[in-house]
Amino acid sequence: MRSRLFPLLCGLVAFVIIWALGFAPQFLLYAHVSWIVVFFLEGAVTAAGFIAYVRLIEKRYPRELSAWRWGFLPLGTLIGSGFFALLIGMLAVSGHYRFESFELPSRFFSAIVFALGTAIWEEVTFRGLLFRSIERTSGTWVGVAVSALVFGAVHGLNPNASLLASAAIVVESGLMLAFAYVATRTLWLPIGVHFGWNFTEDYLFGVRMSGHAARPSVFTGSLLGAPTFTGGEYGVEAALPSVILGCIVSAIFIYLAYRRRELVPVRGA
Repeated sequence: MRSRLFPLLCGLVAFVIIWALGFAPQFLLYAHVSWIVVFFLEGAVTAAGFIAYVRLIEKRYPRELSAWRWGFLPLGTLIGSGFFALLIGMLAVSGHYRFESFELPSRFFSAIVFALGTAIWEEVTFRGLLFRSIERTSGTWVGVAVSALVFGAVHGLNPNASLLASAAIVVESGLMLAFAYVATRTLWLPIGVHFGWNFTEDYLFGVRMSGHAARPSVFTGSLLGAPTFTGGEYGVEAALPSVILGCIVSAIFIYLAYRRRELVPVRGA
């Protein structure tokens, strides 16, 4: 039991410390440091912390961020972008989203850095540290459940959040991104999915992202109708169609993980 408990505690402590280190660059905004610098540091510091932890504590090569598997990054980006574009398309067809204008905001590069830095920070900590630490001692399903719940709880601290919004994040994002990792055993895929989702949501369609106000985007539009279908003040991440799509994609990743025999059974006492 002790041999299993020690790596779990190490992983949990590392999760808290590296998550905090990744969040720390945001305080530079108070010193009017560029958003590009802040979110670049967010991703870089997190990745460096993870690599150092795996090298020094786990004493192995950090294969989860192996350079030779980076090809999963563009694949994940395609999946995440396609997911959100399909979601907006469904809302438009059903009359819950109305396109209003088109432009090309100048913040293209900063939007990429913002989306990628955030994706690296959250995926490395939640999937690379929290999920893996629990999975090693309690199995895949327990690891997914705990990491998804904590992921939803943290997003519940965002502006305009609610219990329903946090529950939606647990189901559509927490489960989907965890099983994206399980199916491939590389962080590049969930990082890509997360990045593609965030970039498309923020820069292409400019809708509220996790409760934050919308910013200038390629397509400008309005969400119409009941919060059940639009997510209300939190944004479409809290909408029912997003949850349904998330469950479908999660089911595909679960199937792939099962076929590849990547699911770790619940450990005995």
